[in-house]
Amino acid sequence: MVLIILVSIFFIRWHRHKRTHISSNVNSANASSDPSSKSDPEGDSNYFGVPIFSYSELEEATNNFDSKHELGDGGFGTVYYGKLRDGREVAVKRLYEHNRKRIKQFMNEIQILTRLRHKNLVSLYGCTSCYSRELLLVYEYIPNGTVADHLHHDRAKSGSLTWTIRMRIAIETAGALAYLHATDIIHRDVKTNNILLDNNFCVKVADFGLSRLFPNDVTHISTAPQGTPGYLDPEYHQCYQLTAKSDVYSFGVVLIELISSMPAVDMTRNQHEINLGHISNEQDSKMCI
Repeated sequence: MVLIILVSIFFIRWHRHKRTHISSNVNSANASSDPSSKSDPEGDSNYFGVPIFSYSELEEATNNFDSKHELGDGGFGTVYYGKLRDGREVAVKRLYEHNRKRIKQFMNEIQILTRLRHKNLVSLYGCTSCYSRELLLVYEYIPNGTVADHLHHDRAKSGSLTWTIRMRIAIETAGALAYLHATDIIHRDVKTNNILLDNNFCVKVADFGLSRLFPNDVTHISTAPQGTPGYLDPEYHQCYQLTAKSDVYSFGVVLIELISSMPAVDMTRNQHEINLGHISNEQDSKMCI
């Protein structure tokens, strides 16, 4: 409870302090990221300010997308470890061919990530042309897995997530989300699987396939709910209105995971305890009574 209160206070104060400063900086960056100012990527060496990689170079980097190089997969594609010709280690997302919205998601992620510069957000190194044989996105490689790995999966037994580290993960994630919201971006899929950790356990928030960029001075967007069960804001699910509060709800579930080491969804728990968010809401109701 103390952790939740402290991080919540930090999140609110950070958000208020940074919003004006960041927004002014991003407006100038957005001008250079305007789609209308970019040439056809098929005949250029960069797109939205990021380098264009050839399919063959990324095929070589991932050893022909060897399954042994798989880092994980999600709703939009599989991510592979790769090493570029210049020696850089990278993570290459290969979008699913059967996904009919893949071009839209590909463009969305490029447009959003090229607007952002924050130490706790994963960096986009480049992409293939949208006319390429396959749609591929190239990110910096973060070697220490996800928060979910350290809480629930193969890395959990190491006991590496001390309370000090958990507190730092919470604070750095809050800072990254506050930065996004100050730039009018809603992540829309905040969860422990999308919070990467480097070798020093510093946070890198990743996966912007569902993210939305809000027009200036717009507080919400009406859109069909998308996200991950257990993290999805009930109000968004019910009213179809996406706001920054949706990310805050998901972040709250992440906080409970960090405190309890319990997964967000567990079908083996009692019916009313399957979702961590529901457990928290019930406890809050009891405290109010």
